[in-house]
Amino acid sequence: MSGKKLSVIVLISFIAILIRSVLQLLIPSSNQTVLQQSVFVKNGTLPIAFMIYGTVAFIAITLIFLLIHKGMGGSRLSKGLKTGLIYSVVWTIFLVEPLPHGSAIDLITYPLADSIVLVILGVLTGIFLSENSPVEKHNLGIQSLFNISMITLIFVAGRMIEYEVFHIYSMFDQAQVKTLGWVICTGIIIGLMFEHINYTIKTKNAVKKSLIFGGIIFGINLLFFNFFLPLVLKVEIVDMSIRTIIDSASVIIGCLIINIKATKVSKVIEVDKI
Repeated sequence: MSGKKLSVIVLISFIAILIRSVLQLLIPSSNQTVLQQSVFVKNGTLPIAFMIYGTVAFIAITLIFLLIHKGMGGSRLSKGLKTGLIYSVVWTIFLVEPLPHGSAIDLITYPLADSIVLVILGVLTGIFLSENSPVEKHNLGIQSLFNISMITLIFVAGRMIEYEVFHIYSMFDQAQVKTLGWVICTGIIIGLMFEHINYTIKTKNAVKKSLIFGGIIFGINLLFFNFFLPLVLKVEIVDMSIRTIIDSASVIIGCLIINIKATKVSKVIEVDKI
């Protein structure tokens, strides 16, 4: 990667976190009392920590956007807008997870602020770092229902392990129906994300393809998303790590099942043609 391109990536990421920091100032305090404030809040270094961490996080996300754009058809603007919108939906569903410290105002303000920034980050990445390419038609079909259902099923299974075995921080014991409803909706959203992005990964190797989507496109994004919280609130790092690892592993497994099945079908079709 050239120095000029890297400089643009850093600049775009810095602009994104700068906008996010300004939006943070506009978000009303929720006055939650469940979790204590983080050490960064207590010693007054939160703005600096937020800017540094946020810039690194958005650099990583910008690189992921570029990875997706390589296999995505369309104009630079459409690529950036589509990618930003996809990630804003994913962030939104994770932001509305039922948690003891959550408040009604947070369920509106944080998804709105993060969505605005992710769309801006996507658009800037598309305009300044992507290239126009022929439009590729990719429509959801019957196979998509299987794919979305599979990812949802495995994601739900992974979350049940998190709740029942590792007892992660959640409202599962107090509000099981609400929590399970959120888990299912989240699995569906991840499945839809898979359907709109998996085709951009130009490799026929099922394992590699699954690792790229589940481990990088979804997993690294989830890693940086989850660890924004410890900047503000005092949470267990082990807890955050468990949910990040199992959520990502669940998506990788779901993708692997789908991609292996697709590879077998593809081989059968090739044999029939011969």
